[in-house]
Amino acid sequence: MNKCILISLLLSIITSCSSNMQEMPTLVVGQEFTNSEVRVISIDTFDVELTTFKFDSIITSNTNRILVGQYEDDYFGEIKSSSYFELNGSNFNIDDEAVIDSVGLILGYDKYFYNDTTRVSTINIHVLTDFLESDDQAFYNTSNVPYSQIPTTTFEYYPEPNSDSLYIPLPINFGNNIFQAIVDEIDDNDDLIQTFKGITLQPGQQDDASITGFSKRSEKTYVRFYYKVPQEDGSDERTFDLYINPNPISCFNKIKNTVPNPDLEDLTNQEININSTATNNISYYQSGTGYTTRIRFPTIRNVLDITGEGTVLSAFLHLKPKKSSYSDLLPIIDSLSLYVVDQNNTISDQITHSYGGAYAIINSNNEEFNELYYNIPVLRYIDRKLYQSPLIDDALILIPKDNNSTVSRILFSDTYLNEGYTTKLIITYALYENEDD
Repeated sequence: MNKCILISLLLSIITSCSSNMQEMPTLVVGQEFTNSEVRVISIDTFDVELTTFKFDSIITSNTNRILVGQYEDDYFGEIKSSSYFELNGSNFNIDDEAVIDSVGLILGYDKYFYNDTTRVSTINIHVLTDFLESDDQAFYNTSNVPYSQIPTTTFEYYPEPNSDSLYIPLPINFGNNIFQAIVDEIDDNDDLIQTFKGITLQPGQQDDASITGFSKRSEKTYVRFYYKVPQEDGSDERTFDLYINPNPISCFNKIKNTVPNPDLEDLTNQEININSTATNNISYYQSGTGYTTRIRFPTIRNVLDITGEGTVLSAFLHLKPKKSSYSDLLPIIDSLSLYVVDQNNTISDQITHSYGGAYAIINSNNEEFNELYYNIPVLRYIDRKLYQSPLIDDALILIPKDNNSTVSRILFSDTYLNEGYTTKLIITYALYENEDD
């Protein structure tokens, strides 16, 4: 067979068999191909093993989002996020005659929310009783900083994530204590922190509403003091702001859940995996709390048992979310990056292609027929597993870019859950046989 004709034939077949040409490898055609007949076959009978594990902790101090709220989740239990932050000022030149009028916390919405914003949410504002300090220069979703148990104020509201900001009035005596200290003795931020270590935003203990995102940028979120300076012809009205310290470890979100679901109770450390066959044929993912789905292909090396010489041309995982697990209030995540974890579920590297990172993208063409699924290019990982020596007990995981600043969930159906379109690995394989045989 002519070499050019063979390459053209292969590319033509590949185009008809694949939904993403970028996933295709560059074929290296040698003498063995030029004298061969080529067959291209599609195989979707490989086992896909899904398990759930939970990261011990996730860094949450390196984001630009304040995350606060609480709601009850059918699968994960009570989901709660509270935020802790330290405040700074840009200057402390306030007239000695200044008199405070009022003080309030302005929280700038950043458009993120999860669950039902039509229900009343509560924000309890408490004063920190210790400094925001960390030995390893990071805070986590599991971190703790002590605070006064008596709230400075309690504020109820209906979240409006598409609005500009939320204004929370603060007690005048709370504001006046800080304001007078600034007027009388505070000259810089080091002095301020000794007097006022910061605040934490805690949701109401009985809340079952939503978790809402606010920006921590200085132009969006700040404590504003309204004050007057007496003048001969009246009073001059002015403002003074304290904003979140831009230092990366000066703000973090504590995100946690209680687990009424007995399927997840055994996930007490990161190295424990629970197979989907033991959790009603679903595996779990939730950003912020650390629950993650681990994906393995235990029978992938069976492709090497096919008689004749061949090569894998493409490999796509179709991973199906459980239909009843997403809605307008609990929207599904539309893009996930691919990472590899080792046997201890520690991330070792990210799967990339020549054109950039590999992503799991929602295919919703047949959503009305219950065929919504993630289409995931896994050729690079499959190639690695086929020729890995010695064979390593690693696996794929899927994580969105905002894994540490959201509480979004996905429940993945395994191949045994009867919900129409099933989770499966689809391999396109080129098999060639020598014409002289």
